[in-house]
Amino acid sequence: MKTEMAYYRNGYQKSIESKIIDCIKSQKGYDVVLEDTCFYPEGGGQPADKGILDGQEVLDVQEKKGVVYHTVKNSITIGNVVKGEIDWEYRFDLMQNHTAEHIISGLAYRKYGAHNIGFHMGKEFITLDFDKKLSPEEVRTLELGVNEAVIQNKIINIYYPTKEQLQKLDYRSKKSLEGTVRIVEVPEYDTCACCGIHTKTTGEIGCVKILSADHYKSGVRLRMIAGKRAFYDYDEKSKNADTISHLLSVPVKDIAKAVEKLKKEKDTLQWKINLFEKERLEQIANNIKETKTVVLFEKVSNAKTLQHFASMLYQKAEVVAVFSGDEAEYTYILMSQKKDMQALKQQLSEKFACNGGGKKEMVQGKIQANKADIIDFFKEI
Repeated sequence: MKTEMAYYRNGYQKSIESKIIDCIKSQKGYDVVLEDTCFYPEGGGQPADKGILDGQEVLDVQEKKGVVYHTVKNSITIGNVVKGEIDWEYRFDLMQNHTAEHIISGLAYRKYGAHNIGFHMGKEFITLDFDKKLSPEEVRTLELGVNEAVIQNKIINIYYPTKEQLQKLDYRSKKSLEGTVRIVEVPEYDTCACCGIHTKTTGEIGCVKILSADHYKSGVRLRMIAGKRAFYDYDEKSKNADTISHLLSVPVKDIAKAVEKLKKEKDTLQWKINLFEKERLEQIANNIKETKTVVLFEKVSNAKTLQHFASMLYQKAEVVAVFSGDEAEYTYILMSQKKDMQALKQQLSEKFACNGGGKKEMVQGKIQANKADIIDFFKEI
């Protein structure tokens, strides 16, 4: 028993009427086998099709030994002729992105000798892993190259070479192949063994954008999008650029320079604020006389500054407890030369919602409690 695969005869077929030849109970519901199907099963890096079969949502599509299984919630009577319809928008999106991936991988191999060693089609973007590092300029060249292929509107060839023909063919494949091999060729750009579904021409891809290039193992991982995904990405970034342009009162082409200038001004102001804060805390610390316990509540910019403040009080008390925050939630630091601060933190935790960690000499964390209750706690100890 094998399934006829209409998706290979015509990757643009959106619906089909076919006879049910098997219906098997499974964990997710029922795995239905049709005589012929236009539903593409998960494989070749491409996710399974979505759609409707006999009025039911298709939850999954898998292929095993030439048989395609369509998972639905309820059983369907064997022998019935039913209608199936794929989610075409979802399928075409995958076709666009899968075809774009082929071209980028082909270009990376031909230009830089980089082999595609991993490929995943996610909901938001596509990841491509290569075994060789690529510079930002080389990644940019790949992006320009794949979009040039789109403009050229190349016809994509899909064929099944003989064993003898295959031996002479220079094609990409992640593993050694036996039996019938399906070749997907983008003339002048890529020749690859693949069982996925692709567009008829490169022009149907629309446009391609490489979103990022990150170090991955000994090579690089690219994130890319094509078709509507690329358009929506451009649309969102264009709106953001227009908003920034309006806020800063500069043309869109100048927003990067304007933001850079704004950041420098912000960094300068932050440096001044930090300096004033340090001077204020030093003044407070200098006014503290030596005592057994110091408990202070001061709003500071960050945990590092709070630690610096506690260090300034370190020589003046057996126990230093400093808190920064609003109302009933604080960041705290406990510090002492003589007492065990881990033990003190344990006492705090028994009375208040308190977390944190550290060493015997210093503990830091967060606490949820009223200021007055915290002060009373330290009076009692």
